[in-house]
Amino acid sequence: MSDPPPPPGATREERTAALLGLRDVLTEGHAGEGSRVRALERIALARLAIVAMVAELRCEGARAKLTADVASRAQAEAVQGMTIASIGASTVTAIAGVFLSTHNARASLQEGVAVGGGTVSSALALGSLAVHPREPFAHARNLLADIWLGPAASRTYPPFLWAYLTRPEFSNEGLRSIRQGIVERWVRFEGLGEDSALVALLLGEGGRYDANSLRTRAVMLEEVAAEVELASQDVEALAARILRD
Repeated sequence: MSDPPPPPGATREERTAALLGLRDVLTEGHAGEGSRVRALERIALARLAIVAMVAELRCEGARAKLTADVASRAQAEAVQGMTIASIGASTVTAIAGVFLSTHNARASLQEGVAVGGGTVSSALALGSLAVHPREPFAHARNLLADIWLGPAASRTYPPFLWAYLTRPEFSNEGLRSIRQGIVERWVRFEGLGEDSALVALLLGEGGRYDANSLRTRAVMLEEVAAEVELASQDVEALAARILRD
């Protein structure tokens, strides 16, 4: 259970203590041995929660990357097949043209074969550019949805971590929350907001992804994991202060 945020001007250790419900431990006269033990137990639980959350985020990212590789292989195979077919159509057209020419076929027939063969070859070549195989990818527990939507309470992140991600005082500039910074980078660098279908796919319970969308998802999960992992620095600083006092 988190405490209310401390007043402006509080140290980072005091803010972290509030996240973990340990403000009283840093208050003068409350740093007895029993309080210190309780605080260190809660800090140990926070460490485990951070490690578990980072592991889950990176596991989901790795799963997305593996599925992206499957989609990429399917795309490469399809493109290779269409390329071979295009080359075959060009070869057959050329052979047919020579055959018709040496047998004095009508000019209109030769032109028809050349145009038809060229059309087929071009269609296959252009079609290879539009090949984007999709793979099913489910994520009923969606670790990106709350980051994007910013609810008051998260269904997927522990309360103290959610407070860390959503309170502006824990960001570098202290003007916007870490969560808001993540979302702004997603919009700027990943193009979210411009493609409503992609947003719906990423924030839902899953669907059919192409390789590019899966890699986008993996990058987003890794970014959240990196930010969550940084919380451990504040937790360790708080532990050091409690042991020192």
